[in-house]
This record gives sequence, C-alpha cells and structure tokens, in this order.
Amino acid sequence: MPDQTTGTVFVIVGPSGSGKDTLINWLRAELQDRREIQFVRRIVTRPSDKGHEDHDTMELAQFLSAKEAGAFATTWQAHDLHYAIPISAKDHVDQGGLAILNGARRALGQLEAAFARLQIIHLDVDSAILAARLTNRGRNSDTNLSARLAQQKFDFQAKTPIIHVANDGPVEEAGQQIVKLIEQHHH
Repeated sequence: MPDQTTGTVFVIVGPSGSGKDTLINWLRAELQDRREIQFVRRIVTRPSDKGHEDHDTMELAQFLSAKEAGAFATTWQAHDLHYAIPISAKDHVDQGGLAILNGARRALGQLEAAFARLQIIHLDVDSAILAARLTNRGRNSDTNLSARLAQQKFDFQAKTPIIHVANDGPVEEAGQQIVKLIEQHHH
C-alpha cells in the first residue's frame, strides 16, 4: 500500500501508430512549468528514431549489465528488443512526484509491480486512421501492416483500471483530456 508521499505514474499505452510519442511531446510542452512532473525516457536496445520515438538507446550487453546493477525500475521484452524504465522514475515517484511515460500493454504487469500508484491511459484510434499513420511513418518495423493492425486488438490484463482516450483527432483534444486527468488525480 502506498504511503501519503508516494506519487503516481501515468503510463500511456496503445497500439503502434496510436500517437503515444506525439501526445507525450504535446504534454511535455503543455506541462513544462510543472516541476513535480517528470517525463520519463524509456531505454530500448534499438537506435533512437528522433522523428517518431523518444527513447534512450543501449546496446544489449550494456543494457543487461545495467539491469544487473539495479539501474532500472522495471524491464520487459517486445519485438526482439529489451525495454526499461530507469530507476530515477521510481525515485521521483516515491518522493511524491508524478511521472508520465510511454509504456507497453504487454508490460502492464511489470509496471504495476514496480510502481505503487499507476494510472493507465490507453489511446484508442480508428483502424483506418491507425493504418494511415503506420503507412506514413515508414518505419521498417511497420512493413507488415496487417500484423501491426492486429495488435490494435491486443488482449492485455491489468489490475489497475484503464482510462480510454480517443486519439483520432488533433493531439490537443486527447492532450487536454489527459491534463484534466492529471489535475483531478493530483488535487
């Protein structure tokens, strides 16, 4: 059970192309003056793609060494890659701060185990819009469009209630909904 000083992690999840990074970048600009909010950069064993996914890169050997040394709050694997949330995010939240991060639906169990207070926000996007986004971004991992679209229906389990936010329109619409959630949760 979290104590009164424990903060909250807002984890944003959804299928590839749902706009997680675009939304997080909008939130970062909107909430830039809020010192209690930390925007967490996850660590991935893949080169960073500045145009699409904001993360820190580690080679696999370095990642495994850092994991062994306790540098991560949690880790998971997906798409033949290793992912991690740095321990600094847990430290920030344990001291009462708020953290916002790009998560993964398949890692919700690990995130729930790592953080005492978690708020899951799932981005919902119409299939046609999702297909167009995946096609337009031109990332090699998106070449099998039908497989990526099938992931939209990924059956995930979480103990934490999930808030669904539509992200079909302008980023500001979904962004304002999440800002309101943060305000409601924080006050």
